Amino acid sequence: MGHKLLFLVMIAALLFGCSKAEEPSTKYEGRSETKKLQAADAAGYDGAAIRKNVDNTLNKADQHNESVDKALNGEEEKK
Repeated sequence: MGHKLLFLVMIAALLFGCSKAEEPSTKYEGRSETKKLQAADAAGYDGAAIRKNVDNTLNKADQHNESVDKALNGEEEKK
């Protein structure tokens, strides 16, 4: 009886120990222009955070440029 219980405990331990928890595959992809900023990890910085900040800044700049272009096109049509 003791051997059977020990055997079941060992099997359970192996099953739980060998099972691999799946890591979420939500790796940040970002813009291709800022891919090299990820290498700041090698220098001890958080390259992913730097890349996200630069991506966010570039996205806001793009939005601003689009709104300026729309405003300029609107004025040209009125002339």
